[in-house]
Amino acid sequence: MSHVRLFLVASLAAVGLIVPGSVGARGTVTQPLIATVGSATAPDAFQISLADSTGAKVTHVDPGQYTISVRDFATLHNFHLSGPGVDQATDVETTAQTTWNVTFTDGTYRFLCDAHPTLMRGSFTSGTVVTPPPVKKLVAQVGPKTTISLKTAAGARVKQLAAGTYSIKVTDRTKTDNFHLTAAGVNRKTGVRFRGTVTWKVAFAAGKGAYRSDAHKRLRGSFVVVGASA
Repeated sequence: MSHVRLFLVASLAAVGLIVPGSVGARGTVTQPLIATVGSATAPDAFQISLADSTGAKVTHVDPGQYTISVRDFATLHNFHLSGPGVDQATDVETTAQTTWNVTFTDGTYRFLCDAHPTLMRGSFTSGTVVTPPPVKKLVAQVGPKTTISLKTAAGARVKQLAAGTYSIKVTDRTKTDNFHLTAAGVNRKTGVRFRGTVTWKVAFAAGKGAYRSDAHKRLRGSFVVVGASA
C-alpha cells in the first residue's frame, strides 16, 4: 500500500468514515460479525446466534469479505457455518475463541449446532437469492372400499399435468388394495396390506401416467403429462 493510500486510510478512519469494517493489505474492507454459542454465564445453554458489530441479528448481508469473531463457550454444542464457498465449524466438546475470514457470495447461508441441529440453528441470505418455485402438490387415495383417485390440492381429478416436480400425499385406507403410480421414470407404490399415509416427491416427464391397485386391476385411472411449452 502506498504512503498516500496509507495516509488517506488513516485520515478516513480518524474521522469515522470507515465503519465498521477494517481495511486489509490490499485495501479490501472486511466487515466484522460475531458468532456466539452458549454464553459466558451459561456456557452450555441452548443458544446460538450471528450478529453484526452493533449486536443486531444477521438476516441479510452484502456479498464480500467478512471477519467472524467466534465465541464458543460450550462443551455440548458447536458453531457450524456453511453455504456457497464457506464451511467452518468449531468442535462440539471444546470451547473456542477464534476468528474466521470468509467471503460471502449470492446465496443462503446456514449455521447450527451439529449436536442439536433441530434446536439450535439459523440462516441468512447474501446478495441476490433466487427463490425456487414452490413444489406443486397432489393428493392420492385408495379406499375406503373399492375407490382410487389422484387429485390436485384443490380437489379436482388429475387428467393432465405439466412436467415438473410434485409432492404427492398418498393416503391408503384399505388392506385389500394399494396405490401404484407409474409414469415415465416413475414407479412408486404402497403395499397391499399397508394402511397409512406417505408422501412421495416425484418428477414427472412428458408422457402418459397411470395409477392402479395391484390387487384389483379394474381399480385404476390415467393422466397425461405435457411439456412446459404445451
